[in-house]
Amino acid sequence: MPPPSRRRREGDDDEDEAARPRRRPALDSDEERDMEHGMPMDSEPTVDDQLAKKLIRYAMACDYARVAIRRDGIKDKVLGEHGRAFQRVLKKAQEQLRTIWGMELRELPVREKHSLEDKRKAIKSQSQMKSSSGVYVLSTTLPDKYRSASIIGPSRAPNQDNEAAYVAFYTMIITLILLNGGELSDPKLRRYLHRLNAETYLLADPTEEVLKRMQAQGYLIRQVQRDAASQLQDGTENVVWYVGSRGQEEVGIDGASGLAREVWGEQDDEAEAEELEKRIGASFGVVRVPVQNGAAAPEAGENETPVAGPSGTNGRRRTRGQVVDDE
Repeated sequence: MPPPSRRRREGDDDEDEAARPRRRPALDSDEERDMEHGMPMDSEPTVDDQLAKKLIRYAMACDYARVAIRRDGIKDKVLGEHGRAFQRVLKKAQEQLRTIWGMELRELPVREKHSLEDKRKAIKSQSQMKSSSGVYVLSTTLPDKYRSASIIGPSRAPNQDNEAAYVAFYTMIITLILLNGGELSDPKLRRYLHRLNAETYLLADPTEEVLKRMQAQGYLIRQVQRDAASQLQDGTENVVWYVGSRGQEEVGIDGASGLAREVWGEQDDEAEAEELEKRIGASFGVVRVPVQNGAAAPEAGENETPVAGPSGTNGRRRTRGQVVDDE
C-alpha cells in the first residue's frame, strides 16, 4: 500500500492538470483583444511607436510646466537622429493622444504684427513670412459637457488654490483685453487691476512678476509703441497689451464669453437670456449661425462662429483646470 503522502501528491498533480485549461480563455481573450487593435501578440513596437510614446511624455511634461512645445525641441530631445520622421511620429502621437488621453497637439498661430513698424517689415518680407509657428500646445478633445471645473480641476502642484487663482487671473485679463477690441493700454490695465485689488500683489507674488510670467508663457503680449512726439515731450512710451497665442488657444473668445455668462449669472426668463447673448455677441464679435433643416434653435453659446476679430482665432480651453464653465 503506497504511503498517503504519495497519493496526495498524485491528487495534487491531477488537480493541476485540471486547472491548467481554465487559464486558456484568458490567453485567448488577450489574443483577440490584440488582434482587434491590429497588433499581433508577439509583435514588437517599432521605432516610430517608441518615439511617439516619448513625444507624448515630452509634450505632457512641457504642458505641465507651461513651456512651449517647439518643433525644434521635439527634434532635439525626442527624435534625435530620426529627425526626418517628425511627421510620422507626430501622426502616431496624435492618434494615441486622441484615443487614450482625450487630447491633441494643436499648433499655435504665428505671432501677429501689432505695431506699424512690424507690419511694414512684414509687408516688405512677404516671401519670407512663416506659414506655421512650429509651436504646439496640448488641447482637450473632450465634449463640452465634460469640460467643467468639477471634472477638470486645477492642478494640485504646486498648490491647487494658487493654480486656480492664476487661471482665473489670466482668464480675466484676457477677457478684458478682448472686450476692449483686442488691445488694452497700460494705464487702463492698471485701473482694472486697482478695481480687482491686484495692482500690487496677486496672492503672495508681486503683480509685475505675475504679468511677466504670463508674457513668458504666451498668455499676454506687451507691446511698446514708440511715439516720437510723446518721447520728445515727456520721455514716456505707450505700452499696449494684447492676447498671446497661448491665451488665444486656452481662453480665446469662447472662454471670455463663458466668463461673461458666469458673471451675469442665470437669467430669469428667455427674453433676458436672449438679450444677454446678443450683448455678448456684440462685445466679442460673435455671430450666431442660422438654424437650417428645421432643427431646434441652438442654446445660448452653441453653434456660434466667432468672426475674425483682433485675435482672428477661436480659442479652445485646454487640458488645464477651468474656472469658467460655458454651460
